[in-house]
Amino acid sequence: MMGKESLATIVMNPLAVTSLHKLSLHVLVEQAESGNFIASVPELPDCMVEAETRDMAIASVQEQVKAKLANIEVLTLEVTNNPWTDFIGMFEEDEEFAEIAQELRDERELDINNTSDALTAP
Repeated sequence: MMGKESLATIVMNPLAVTSLHKLSLHVLVEQAESGNFIASVPELPDCMVEAETRDMAIASVQEQVKAKLANIEVLTLEVTNNPWTDFIGMFEEDEEFAEIAQELRDERELDINNTSDALTAP
């Protein structure tokens, strides 16, 4: 049976990959009405187990993930022609857009310059 420290060695967030040998996955653990524990991995929809104890559920889902990833190759896809860059700055001199954007920030109480204490961490 594997310990909790082994969970950190399996990672699947492509944006957070810092090494070709490590990926980060999220493991969700919840207790079912039956009293059993369900462990699942949102990044791998078919990786879900139910077990009598929390530790057993985590260990089982870890084994499922290892088996699933055993024959998978993770590649990084770099997009050199990012279509979103075509829109950068397109509203820079548009006063009407600036007013609308400010109204939205005010409505949502956003301070993009961090000049007020309106938003504080809970």
